[in-house]
Amino acid sequence: MTKEVNPTDPETIPKFVDELPKPVTAKPKYYKGQQRKNYYELKMMQAEHSFHKDFPKSIIWGYNGLYPGPTIEATKDKSIYVRYINQLPLNHFLPVDFSLHAANDSKEVRTVTHLHGANVDWESDGHPDAWYTRDYAQTGPKFTKEIHEYTNHQPGATLWYHDHAMALTRLNVYAGLAGFYLLRDSLEERSNLPCGDYEYPILIQDKSFNEDGSLFYPDEPPFPVSVHPSITPGFVGNTIVVNGKVWPYLNVEPRKYRFRFLNGSNRRGYVISLSNGEPMIQIGTDGGFLTTPQEIQSVELLPAERTDVIVDFSSYEGQEIMLVNSDEDFIDEHTRVIMQFRVCLPLKCEDTSEIPERLAVSTDLHSHDAHIERHLPLTVMTDDFGRPMFLLNNRMYHDPTTEKPALDSIEIWNFINATKFDHPIHLHLIQFKILERRPFDMELYQTEGRLEFTGPPEKPHNYEQGWKDTVKAEAGKVTKIIMHWKDHVGQYMWHCHFLEHEDHDMMRPILVTKEFHPVEEPHHAEIQHEIKHAQRQHEDSTIVTGNNEHTVPFLNTSPHSTPVEEIVEYSQASLEDEIEYTPQTIPLLTSTQNITSTETAYLEDNVEYNQLSSPLLNNTQNITVSKIELPQHQIIRSDIESIPQPIFPSDEFQSRQRMPARRRRRWY
Repeated sequence: MTKEVNPTDPETIPKFVDELPKPVTAKPKYYKGQQRKNYYELKMMQAEHSFHKDFPKSIIWGYNGLYPGPTIEATKDKSIYVRYINQLPLNHFLPVDFSLHAANDSKEVRTVTHLHGANVDWESDGHPDAWYTRDYAQTGPKFTKEIHEYTNHQPGATLWYHDHAMALTRLNVYAGLAGFYLLRDSLEERSNLPCGDYEYPILIQDKSFNEDGSLFYPDEPPFPVSVHPSITPGFVGNTIVVNGKVWPYLNVEPRKYRFRFLNGSNRRGYVISLSNGEPMIQIGTDGGFLTTPQEIQSVELLPAERTDVIVDFSSYEGQEIMLVNSDEDFIDEHTRVIMQFRVCLPLKCEDTSEIPERLAVSTDLHSHDAHIERHLPLTVMTDDFGRPMFLLNNRMYHDPTTEKPALDSIEIWNFINATKFDHPIHLHLIQFKILERRPFDMELYQTEGRLEFTGPPEKPHNYEQGWKDTVKAEAGKVTKIIMHWKDHVGQYMWHCHFLEHEDHDMMRPILVTKEFHPVEEPHHAEIQHEIKHAQRQHEDSTIVTGNNEHTVPFLNTSPHSTPVEEIVEYSQASLEDEIEYTPQTIPLLTSTQNITSTETAYLEDNVEYNQLSSPLLNNTQNITVSKIELPQHQIIRSDIESIPQPIFPSDEFQSRQRMPARRRRRWY
């Protein structure tokens, strides 16, 4: 390391001095003496890694000791088997918070690997409670098997595998436990896309370093708490690391390249574009190919989101083009830059790759086929130690399961984000489509428990048109998605993919059951007609229940149903036709009794990680619900029950002294 370079100070770190590496490809192993070309072993190991040529080597944890881990390449409908072997030390080199669920009474180092985006049996999904320690000495309550089976019964897509151990995900992923899983299919083979040397998976993460080049991760939040080490509401680094290198460069030929971008950061979001202002051609999202390629000027990726793009460098010979970040959260002059492309290599041969006119056949889901529509608030409270704790459906991780979709059912989920932050919400097992987002009056929702929309439905962004497994639930908006639960039953998860939030209870179980809800085919035409009629009568309305605790039959034909209790405005037609918008007040979609909002104003002054919202869970006592007369086939049954109260913070905790300003500057 030269004297001038200080790993803690981005101002002193030279950019574009390390070449972008391509992750190695995993090779299959022999198993029990017999050759099985579809069996892999990846060992989770501690190793040394060079993030920058002017840094000393850093301790990392990696699959096979590599960061990123080896890329697994798989083929659609051809099963593979992967054993992730824990050979990590017994103690973590990053600060473990033992006050979190599963960490308090378990071993310090635990791992389990989740294949993010996979259609997979729950026992191979990487359940956060299926963790295990070194040599399987201790295992979690959901641990059932050492070898994960991936059947790959889904379209080709950019997936990724990463650690998912309860209360340790933020530390284990930050330490390096992440890698690509590229699922290929026949459509990709026929499409003549850039491949081989002209295809790069791009893992983007942010990190901070200590002066000796070791990874820095905070051991306490930027406000006093009574526990140490303690989780933070969110951590972002002051450097950008791409495929394991700090601000690297890539030499390219003047031709087309395919880049599979993945945001693998703990908290930071990116809005990615080219510095020369030229467009990229998007061909895929989280779940695979789009129906048709489209030009995009930029793409926003929150943690865990992926995009598949083609960049044509053929007109930029001799130029240097930067991949830049225009996201406004936690931004500075250094984190605005991601990496550099140098169009300096001679063209080896004629570029015969193509951008096809069409890709995947459209298989959209339709709202009128949905069996159930759920209303799921995103809220925030303080825990027993005075720390902010974000919640899904007003519940903590270990509360009883409330989301229980039936096998082969179609559901609509509405994320009501009553916090001041966007959250990337990930659902295991399935891919979904985004239907709309709609702004609502947050103050009214928090103080009176009523949901009043303040604007018309908003279409998904142009780069969100394909299948997704992670969605940006925007602050102050209801984000509506639709999905088909198929192929597997069992215990899955949905959670925020800000890793600090996920580890601190912003995660909930999903139980996919064998119960079957058939779509009533004979009623399709009649149902469609009545929905349109309801739209005309109630200004773009669809009828749903006001209960977010239990599943709610959608378009039920039961002759013994009772009148509906609420109206939530239906969005599909409004995406197609502009209509005059009239604000509509809706009772709160929860039934939270005897909950008092917790005062957290001190967070806004002391948390340098943006501004945390103060009021939290809604008091929904004495709510009067509106009723409306409906045709019999649209009548819906509703049994509103109270929601279990989350744990509230103690008023008697002892505050710790604030950290020194020298260290606090590294917080965001």
